[in-house]
Amino acid sequence: MKILILDPYPKRPYRISKDTSGGYGTANRFGDGWTSRAITWLFSNEVDWPPLYCVYTAGVLRDQGHTVDYAREWPDGNSYDLCLVTSSIVCHETELEAIRLAAEEGIPVGTIGPFATTMPTPYLSDGTFVIQGEPEMFFMEHPLDEDSLGDLTGAVPAAASTPLDDLPLPAWDLIFAVDPPRFGLFGGKETVLPIVASRGCPYSCMNYCTYPLQQGRKVRTRAPEKIVEEMIHWQDTLGVSYFIFRDPVFAINLKHAYELCDAIEASGRTFRFTVETHLRNMEPDLARRLRTAGMDMVKVGIESVNPEALKSAKRFTMESDEQGQRIALLEDMGIKVTCHYILAMPGEDPDTWQTTLRYARQLNTLFAQISVFTPYPGTPAYSEYEDRVIVDRYESFTQYDLVFRHEHLTPGKVRKMLSNSYRDYYLRPSWMFKYLRTRLV
Repeated sequence: MKILILDPYPKRPYRISKDTSGGYGTANRFGDGWTSRAITWLFSNEVDWPPLYCVYTAGVLRDQGHTVDYAREWPDGNSYDLCLVTSSIVCHETELEAIRLAAEEGIPVGTIGPFATTMPTPYLSDGTFVIQGEPEMFFMEHPLDEDSLGDLTGAVPAAASTPLDDLPLPAWDLIFAVDPPRFGLFGGKETVLPIVASRGCPYSCMNYCTYPLQQGRKVRTRAPEKIVEEMIHWQDTLGVSYFIFRDPVFAINLKHAYELCDAIEASGRTFRFTVETHLRNMEPDLARRLRTAGMDMVKVGIESVNPEALKSAKRFTMESDEQGQRIALLEDMGIKVTCHYILAMPGEDPDTWQTTLRYARQLNTLFAQISVFTPYPGTPAYSEYEDRVIVDRYESFTQYDLVFRHEHLTPGKVRKMLSNSYRDYYLRPSWMFKYLRTRLV
């Protein structure tokens, strides 16, 4: 069979990612000031990759003998037996339009991804079937052929989870032929690839985080040797020099993380990579091993230093002093640190946000990313805010705009606070000196 994976995006002057926020996606509207606009432009030009679930699905279908194409717009002059459309909250209305256009071609159209799993009705109403759960797992359990294609109607129940080690390699070569992934902030230009060592997250921030909706709360890991085999494969075939681990919480299993270090060192290869994790997991001995194995950057969530806001959002964290010490230790090892902060958390006001911003400036990490608290459909938090949602399009859920009636803040005030926060963080001599010193090392 000839299958198209259609991954549509609206035309916007900022980066839109369907892979972030647990597969719901984000749109990097960093604010309206000059500093925010400059950062927005950098992200839109230098950071991009498609959702991993669609690349894994392409790999599974191709491994079963199908011809698979990937495109972001319907390719004229091609005919297909099936079109699978990727779903997200941040491109939702654009996806529905793409589904309608694909259906006009007279072929079956299906939708895949976490957002369609959570909110299938709009997709079903436009005549598509929805494969719930992880689509690559579904096709592993239910190999596709012309007979089984006719059975795919309505909301198709999720399949049991296949062990991650049994999945074939994601079809990154297809993506490279269309639009290679990019991750080159502030001048870095390397051949980069997302990769996973584990799926699943059991942490309490599931109250507002969407990763458990996509991957579940049970942590599933890949064999370290399998991970390194994949890294070697892409290094040899695509020239990849940098990997981005897309685990919700890298090194949540410390034993597994140490074993991955062993496997990388045993390979004799040189890799560089970024991870996203909780600071609690970056214990000093592990950080040193990961640095030796090639870890170049750590992304961590600070969110806020307002205890009431953290409690309201059910976010557990380390004490501020302990966080600062852990970050300083990482930086002393030569590891770059990106800290993520959330503006407009429940109960927050301009004064409490300024406390968090002062703390961020004090930490002075190489990068700081500030987003806006967003209650996503499907999360426990959404049930608290559903009646207070003030937007009428899912694409407005950018994670950088206020989408609900806040106790103390308005959408316009939040956008102004966001713009000012990026300006006040990055337009400082201490940050500029740190950045220049990092670039010269």
